[in-house]
Amino acid sequence: MLVRMKAGIILCLLAIAGASALSAQPADSEAMCKQYLQTPLPAEATNIAAPKTWPDCESYKSYSGIGRTVDYVAARKCAWAERLATQKELEPQYTIDSVVGGSGMLAVLYANGEGVERNTSLAKRFACEARIPGAFSDIDKAGGGDKVKFCDEVRTTMEIGFCAAWGEELSDQERHAAFDAMISNWTAEQKRAFTALAKTDESYAEAHAGGELDTSGSGRAIWELDEEADFKQRFTLAIQKFESGDLPAGTAKDAATADAQLNAVYQKAVKLADAGKFGYGAVQPDGIRKTEQAWIRYRDVWLRFAKLRYPATPASAWLTLITKDRTDVLKATLCEIDADARGSECTDEGEPKPSRPLP
Repeated sequence: MLVRMKAGIILCLLAIAGASALSAQPADSEAMCKQYLQTPLPAEATNIAAPKTWPDCESYKSYSGIGRTVDYVAARKCAWAERLATQKELEPQYTIDSVVGGSGMLAVLYANGEGVERNTSLAKRFACEARIPGAFSDIDKAGGGDKVKFCDEVRTTMEIGFCAAWGEELSDQERHAAFDAMISNWTAEQKRAFTALAKTDESYAEAHAGGELDTSGSGRAIWELDEEADFKQRFTLAIQKFESGDLPAGTAKDAATADAQLNAVYQKAVKLADAGKFGYGAVQPDGIRKTEQAWIRYRDVWLRFAKLRYPATPASAWLTLITKDRTDVLKATLCEIDADARGSECTDEGEPKPSRPLP
């Protein structure tokens, strides 16, 4: 299994999550929760209409400013509705807001005094409702500069996975804001071409993460998110590199050679994946095929964008670079498919050697 730096950190958390949630909490947490669950609710709790469906307000987005301005009051009002929806078992199976919202969000808001007067007793009640009584010590320390963060308190693999997804949404927003600043002085045509390119990059990244990784193990969702984030980061670094004037070189012969090498590795990957497709979490040949199609669209949009933005660089240079990069991605997938088929592109541990042409 590929394990990159960020995934390695998350896997350490998964090791902690291997013990039961209760064993990670104070021994007397059950008794303490019996006490704190009796804490009276504030008057505003009675003014929240009981929802008939899961609310679409998404408290975590108001809390962290995803697609909107940070608004703790809006986050709290939404969290009340999410809490009631959870009690009525209306939550979907599952979304970020159903995991980190509701009582968990209220615990954070009341612990930190964000948009509401700080109330540790209420915060602990909601921590018990959200099954994170291990947050008690952090709640006691909050208010003096330290903040309680829901994702610091979770213990289950599922919760860690959804927290990773929350973090990825924040990263995506930051990346898009950086792109907007970078292209502000470009022509309208260049902007449209870049927007299309960024979208196809995201589609390619998603297809690869979902179709070309070994997904056996409880942390598969986190590994996929990490791989997708790595692809997006490489794309960002590549654009920054090209904008600095560091542009690729390559002849038509180079492009043809790169294409032949890619075809050979692609055929090998599909063949090996087909042979081992019945293994638990194994890379599927259809996953490789679908990702290849996503890459072809990505490649073609790259060429259209580059012609507009970097007209002095021949298409053969871009084609050589992008094709070589795809080949290295598939070599990494070979490391995932079959330990016995590992070649010189893999380390002794079966991980790919970092040789991708794109940053």
